[in-house]
Amino acid sequence: MSCIDEIIELEENDEIAVDTNSISSAISNLPQDEELEYPDGGWRAYGVVLGSFLGLTVSFGLINSVGAIQAYIALHQLVDEATSTISWIFSIYLTIVFGIGILVGPVFDTNGALPLLLCGMVLQFIGLMATAVCKSVVEFIFAFSVCVGVGNAFCIPPLIGSVSHWFLSKRGQAIGLATVGGSIGGVVIPLMLHVLYSNVGFVWAIRILAFFCLGCQALSLILVKERVRRKLVYMDDNQRKFQQIVQACNNLVDVSSLSDMKFAFLTAGVFFEDVTLMCTSTYLPTYAIAQGASESTAYILVTVFNASGIVGRVLPAYVADFIGYFNVNVLMLMGMVLTMLVLWFPFGSHIGILYAFSILCGFFVSSVLSLSTACLGAITPVHNFGQRYGMCFCLASLGYLIGIPVGAAIIGDGSTHRYDIFALYCSISAVASMFCWMVSRYYIVGFKLNVRI
Repeated sequence: MSCIDEIIELEENDEIAVDTNSISSAISNLPQDEELEYPDGGWRAYGVVLGSFLGLTVSFGLINSVGAIQAYIALHQLVDEATSTISWIFSIYLTIVFGIGILVGPVFDTNGALPLLLCGMVLQFIGLMATAVCKSVVEFIFAFSVCVGVGNAFCIPPLIGSVSHWFLSKRGQAIGLATVGGSIGGVVIPLMLHVLYSNVGFVWAIRILAFFCLGCQALSLILVKERVRRKLVYMDDNQRKFQQIVQACNNLVDVSSLSDMKFAFLTAGVFFEDVTLMCTSTYLPTYAIAQGASESTAYILVTVFNASGIVGRVLPAYVADFIGYFNVNVLMLMGMVLTMLVLWFPFGSHIGILYAFSILCGFFVSSVLSLSTACLGAITPVHNFGQRYGMCFCLASLGYLIGIPVGAAIIGDGSTHRYDIFALYCSISAVASMFCWMVSRYYIVGFKLNVRI
């Protein structure tokens, strides 16, 4: 298919035909978007992937780098504050990033990527410039948590959703390539900050980061373009005002989708996997320091964790296009659980084991994050992807609001014993995520194992 420049508009209640010949009849009710043609390649489609890659280098890169920021301000600007108090900066930030996606996703479905990416780019830049001069917890919350968080929230749904508009059979590979940007950002940003902290200080380190983010987002603004828009269904003028309000809410949020058990348990799985990821990546540096590692080693562990995620986002996604997104995702979750229970929890006090854990866990966690979006796309019509993406991650964002402060409370005084309990807490969350994903898969194909899903 040649490059498509026009935008396809779909009515909100348009049905997507399903091809049941290529898969088991047990999953014939899944939306396959077969009415639409997809380029599945070409310079324009991969240009969107490149733009998404650059944008997610910033948006996911900042998320993956909160540990590098938390470790520094906990030892400098906020040295007199309790760990549990500091944790609110990052729990609020992450809750905002994914929480308001319930509003951003439908806006993307109906208005496209450009206005959201433009607003997000500006807010990220302003927020980071303000973060550079923050001195208190309240200032960090307004500058970083709120301003940068809202900017990130505006960017992520269109960056991921636009890729789904251009790919179907290669969707897993395409999303995997795009989200590699998050792992690259998670490598580059902590290393950049570590060098800049010692050379130019915190203020200019964050300012330089702000300009780096501005450049990447400006390029993504040029390259990312949606193909499909959902037309809102409006009430007639004669209908009651209350009905119009209800319809407007339905245009943003489809609460009935939660009655779909495969979507409901997928959302629960994302909830627990996000708690696991962010608690682990946020407190891995301070965990290492508590075990006797130097501050430099702690930053390197974060870099290793994110670097292994580059492979984790690409290789499993490639395999998943052949054997199924859900199948590979469950396998990756099993690997994540084993890594935590076999390596981290019993032997985390050994620095060598921490390096091995960072490599393996970074691989599994990144693959799970990448495949989660592809799994959601597999059970969602493309014209409703933004809406369901927003709902899923809005509900999952409650895990950040609850999970990170709970983790910080468990850490308490920062003793090695408290950190051991924290590692067990993260491991239990990973087990819960694996269970939810298995149940979601069950509602699609039952107990069948030899089904590509």
